[in-house]
Amino acid sequence: MGREPGESIQGLDIEEALPQDLANAFLARAVRIAVPKGQMLLAQGTDADDVYLILSGRVNVSVFSSNGREVSLREMGRGRLLGEMAALGGTSRSANCVVIEDAVLARISATAFRAFLQEVPGAGYWMTIQLAARVRNLTEKSSELATLPVAARLISELLRISTTGTRTGDRCSIAAIPTHTELAARIGTHREAVTRELRSLAREGLVTQSGRHLELVSVQALKDLLNKLSG
Repeated sequence: MGREPGESIQGLDIEEALPQDLANAFLARAVRIAVPKGQMLLAQGTDADDVYLILSGRVNVSVFSSNGREVSLREMGRGRLLGEMAALGGTSRSANCVVIEDAVLARISATAFRAFLQEVPGAGYWMTIQLAARVRNLTEKSSELATLPVAARLISELLRISTTGTRTGDRCSIAAIPTHTELAARIGTHREAVTRELRSLAREGLVTQSGRHLELVSVQALKDLLNKLSG
C-alpha cells in the first residue's frame, strides 16, 4: 500500500504512524472502508465518534474560524489515526476531515477504541505521546498566528516541512511542497501572500522552486531570517 508504517511523509504532521503490532490489534476490531477523494469524512460539530486508521491515501484536517476562514491544521497519511478526540472526550467533532487522496480506512466505534487503549499493551501510552505532540505542535502554530508576520509564519512552516525532506549538508530538497493555497490555509493567510513571500525568498537566493519541487538553499539562513523577523 505504498508507504510503510512509521515512514515520514513530506508536508504532513510529525505525529507517528501507529506501530505495526498496535495496527494489527486495531484492525482485528475494525471494518475497512474505501473513501473517494473529495469526500468529507468528519464534520466539525457533529456527534459521530468513530475512530479511523488510515491504511492508504491522505486526509486534510481543518477548522473554520469565527470569520469563516478555513485554517488547515495538518495533513495525515498512512498509519495515522483520526477521530480519537471525540471518542476519548465524549464531545462533538473538533475539526473537519476531508479526503484529499483516495483512501482506504479501518473504522471502529468509540467503545471499541477505548477498549483497544485499555486492553492492548502499549496502546494507551502510545496515544498519550501522540496527543502530547499534537498539543505542542498546535500551541506553536497558535503562537505564530498571533505574533508573527506572514513572512515569518511561512518560513516556520517551510522549516517544519523540511524535517521530512532530503538533506544534503545545509540544503534541503522537498519533493512535493503543498500548494500555495494549502500553505496559506496552514499559516492563516491568503494564496497571494504566500506567492509573494516565496518570490521574495527566491530573489534573496534562499529557495528555488520548480513545479511542486522546492529547494531550501540554506536551512540555516532561513532559520537566521526567521529569528530576525521574530525579534
